[in-house]
Amino acid sequence: MQALRNPTTRLYASYAFDWIFCVIILILFFLLDRAEPFHRQFSVENTAIMFPMKAKDTIPVWALVLIAVVFPVLMIAVVAVGVRRSIYDFHNGILGLLLSILLTTIFTQVMKVTVGKDRPDFLDRCQPMQNGAPILHDVPLQLWSVDVCSQTNKAILKDGMRSFPSGHASTAFAGLFFLSLWMGGKMHVFDRRGYSLKSVILIVPILAALLVAISRIEDYRHSAIDVTWGSIIGIFFAIFAYLQYYPSLFSKASHIPHPPRDFSYLTRNSDGRSNEPGCLENATGIRPNHEFVDETRPYLHDQAQEQPLQQ
Repeated sequence: MQALRNPTTRLYASYAFDWIFCVIILILFFLLDRAEPFHRQFSVENTAIMFPMKAKDTIPVWALVLIAVVFPVLMIAVVAVGVRRSIYDFHNGILGLLLSILLTTIFTQVMKVTVGKDRPDFLDRCQPMQNGAPILHDVPLQLWSVDVCSQTNKAILKDGMRSFPSGHASTAFAGLFFLSLWMGGKMHVFDRRGYSLKSVILIVPILAALLVAISRIEDYRHSAIDVTWGSIIGIFFAIFAYLQYYPSLFSKASHIPHPPRDFSYLTRNSDGRSNEPGCLENATGIRPNHEFVDETRPYLHDQAQEQPLQQ
């Protein structure tokens, strides 16, 4: 118990909990993936669900992982470790990225299971049959249940009832939009100096996420509304996760992460001074309190040198 009163120990334990929390979310995702989605009744004359089922996705899951997870991790590693030489920045960048992706995927998975919307290729997956003959027309005022499906591959049928929202779209935007925010902070995209190259660099990950979302419509896996809401969900959690670990892009210190959590109160004397001065700063190289000026000084100094235009 005495060890937990050490601010540095509490700091590491606090971040360790964040990583454990990410692992828990990942486990919950795989558990939900095995859950049976809500079974909607359907019409065999519904033109929205009678598209052909493609044998292969344009962007399979393994490719999505490379695009939305591995690529952002590599970019963050190159900039944070190779350029800025900051392990703390790398840690926060990766943790924020994982939080964005995992919150997005668990939220998307819950909606997929509870909504149970049929994919555009659902009828081709289902192959509805009655009395040994295909059902081609609806009886007036009657809807069919999945009990009439002759599909023997239960995984294909179950996946056909998980159209809303698009998991590819939400995951792509969760990873790549977070990367755009992270890069934008490093480049001070809103410093009012107007470099067009910054916009070009930031739009590349967003465009890649958009192409992933469009591919799901082209494959008849999702409708436009599915990928639209999936994209919105991914963008929302990317912004949420980014602001947990980094300041706003409008901040003059947008290139550095938030300072470490301050547990120095555990060792403060009655006069408010810590018995272990600098312990958190030594652990991470960054001050954990309001005096955190660190790398912002050169930037603020440059800004102060700028004189307003003469009228």
